[in-house]
Amino acid sequence: MNFSRITALSSRIIRQVFRDRRTLVLIFIVPVVIMTLLYLVLTNTSSAHTLAIVSPSGAGSERINTLITNLLPGKDKLNVVYINANQVNDTLKNGNADAAVIFPPDFAQQVFMGQNPSVQIVLEGSDPNVANAMHDITESFTHQLGVAISVLKVQQAQAGQGQTLPPVLGGSLPFTISDPQYLHGGPQFTFNDSIAPVFIGIFSFFFVFLLTSIAFLRERSQGTIERVLASPMTRTELVIGYILGFMLFALVQAILILLFVIYALRVHYSGNLSLVFLVTVLLTIGSINLGIFLSAFAQNEFQIVQFIPLVFGVQIFLSGVFWPIDQLPAILRPISYILPLTYANEALRAVMLKGADLTDISRELIALLIFMVLMIMLSTLTMRRQIA
Repeated sequence: MNFSRITALSSRIIRQVFRDRRTLVLIFIVPVVIMTLLYLVLTNTSSAHTLAIVSPSGAGSERINTLITNLLPGKDKLNVVYINANQVNDTLKNGNADAAVIFPPDFAQQVFMGQNPSVQIVLEGSDPNVANAMHDITESFTHQLGVAISVLKVQQAQAGQGQTLPPVLGGSLPFTISDPQYLHGGPQFTFNDSIAPVFIGIFSFFFVFLLTSIAFLRERSQGTIERVLASPMTRTELVIGYILGFMLFALVQAILILLFVIYALRVHYSGNLSLVFLVTVLLTIGSINLGIFLSAFAQNEFQIVQFIPLVFGVQIFLSGVFWPIDQLPAILRPISYILPLTYANEALRAVMLKGADLTDISRELIALLIFMVLMIMLSTLTMRRQIA
C-alpha cells in the first residue's frame, strides 16, 4: 500500500471540491438553511385546534354558560370561538374552526325540566387526524359538562330549589349527544386519504423536474442541440419541440400517478378527478420548464442533484405538506405564498377532501398558471441564449 498515491488522490478530490463553489454551498450552507427552516417551523408552529361553540341563550342559560367556560381546556390546548347557529357551516368552511358544538337555545330549560335535549357536534373533517382529535375533545367536554350539570341539579334539589327535578338515573347524562356530522369527508377517511393529494403534487413535480433537467443537460452536453440546428428547424421550433416532447411524458406520468392513487391505493376522494388532473397538468408543465431553466446552470448530473435541496427542501417544509400555512411562523409565510407546491397542495386537498369545484380553486389555478407561464418564458430565454 502506497500512502503517497492515496494522499495524492485525496488531495486531488479535495482541490476539486474546493474549486466547485456550488458543491461547497451544498455541503456547508444548504444543510444550515434547511435546519434553520425546520427549527423555526417546529418551535413556532401552533398546534392548538379551534372549537366553535353555539351557546344556549334561553332562560337560565347563565349557569350553563358558566359551566361551559370553566370546563373548556386552556388557550394553549384549544382555541374557542362563540358563534350563532347560522354561522356554523361558514365558520368551518372558512377554516376558522375545526369543529362546532351546538346547544339548542332552550338547552337550560330542557335540562332542568328533565326533557333530555340533544347536543349536536359538527366536524370540519378535511383532515382525519384533526377530526379524530376534535371528536375526542368534544366528547370529553360534553361528558364533563353532563356530569357537572347532574351535580348542579342534585345540589339544587338538596338546597330546596326545585324539589321536583327529575333524578339522573344510573349516571346517564342529562342530555343526548347526537352522532357527529361531517362538513367534509367522513369517519371512513383516514390519514392516507388526507396525505394522498399532497403526494400527487410532490411526485408529479419532483420526477418531472428531474427527468427534464437531466435529459436536457445531456442534449446540450452531447451536442444534440447543435446537430438539430444544422437542419432547417428554427430556434422557435426547437424550443416548442423540446417542451412538447417532455410534456408528453409529464402528462402520462400525471395520469399514471392519479390512477394508481385512486384505483390501486383506493384513496377516498370527494371531488371531480378532472380538476385534480388539471391542477397536476399545470404543475408539471411548470416543472418541465423549471428543469430546462435550471439545467442551463449545470455542467453535469451531479450539479443537477445539487439543486434538489434548494428546489424541494424548502417547499416540503413550507408548502403545507406537514403543517398548515396559517400555523407557520409569520416570518416564513411570505415564502410559502411564492411556492408553486403551496397552491397545488391547497387545490388538490380542496378538490379531493372537500369536493371543491372550479370556482373554489380559481385562486390556486391562477397562481399555478402564472408559475407555468413564468417558467415557460425563463426556459425559452435560456434555451435561445444557449443555442444563439
